[in-house]
Amino acid sequence: MHIHIENDASAPRALHLSVEQLQLQLDVHPPLRSHFTLSENRDPAQTADFLARCDILWSGRKLALDQFSTPRLGWVQVMSAGVEQWLAHWPQGVTLTNASGVHGDKGAEFILMAALMFNFGIPGFLQDQAQRVWRPTFGGCARGKIVLLLGVGGIGAAAATLLTAQGYRVIGVTRSGQCDANVARCIRIDALDEVLPQVDVVVSTLPLTPQTRNLFDRRRLDLLTARAGIVIVGRADVFDYSAMREKLNVGELAGAVLDVYPQEPLPADDPLWHTPGVVMTPHCSLDDHSAYLAGCLDVFIDNLARFRHGQPLRNQVDPARGY
Repeated sequence: MHIHIENDASAPRALHLSVEQLQLQLDVHPPLRSHFTLSENRDPAQTADFLARCDILWSGRKLALDQFSTPRLGWVQVMSAGVEQWLAHWPQGVTLTNASGVHGDKGAEFILMAALMFNFGIPGFLQDQAQRVWRPTFGGCARGKIVLLLGVGGIGAAAATLLTAQGYRVIGVTRSGQCDANVARCIRIDALDEVLPQVDVVVSTLPLTPQTRNLFDRRRLDLLTARAGIVIVGRADVFDYSAMREKLNVGELAGAVLDVYPQEPLPADDPLWHTPGVVMTPHCSLDDHSAYLAGCLDVFIDNLARFRHGQPLRNQVDPARGY
């Protein structure tokens, strides 16, 4: 079988997988050695030729597969966790696996850091610093405060462990109302409204699907109290950013730590830049370039072994659900 590698030419070199790197991994796994041929494309103009003869695709860039002839393609491994752009025109009969879980450790630390920022009033202090205002506020410890965790996948589950160890009471939110993560309780999405008035921090790691788009609209934001902070590291369009910004402007939220935005890069004239209580990072909270490629490659090698033995693949995406 033939594996083809499509790297993103605009991505850092640390995120490029070479034929040599993949071959080394195959050679140290006897069940995989000598069972695959490999190719790597360095010229996007030749992508169609490579896709026409590959059985498995490793892709570091987004491709509209319906624009290519892929008669042999049976499986695509992508380097991202979010796959909504891939699924827009997904061909039937092709398996898709993503990089879910690779972001877990760093994402969990970022989420814990953001939650603690609200506990100590850091978003407000940053605003005061910019205005040269001396305004002490005195709060308590994190223990017992409630974090609502929207999504308890690889990142969410890792965050739940750190938050719980810090003393937070974590409520997970999933489609089924069930999860294996270290949470105090887990609820279904349709039970959100009844818990929102109790919440101190809302954390979203959710992917963008038809069910999650605008899940946190103005009505749901209005159910939060002024002490609540928001952390978004999943897809931005799960939230109504305009409504969130309006509530921050009038002091009806404690702040927001945002790593993702409806448009990226965020335009220089976007009012979010000077919204009070907002701490912004430029979509870099989850990725560790020193370890990311290796983590994705671990998933891929494991899946290659499963693929050869006809076993279910890790991180297999359900196109109907969008994740």
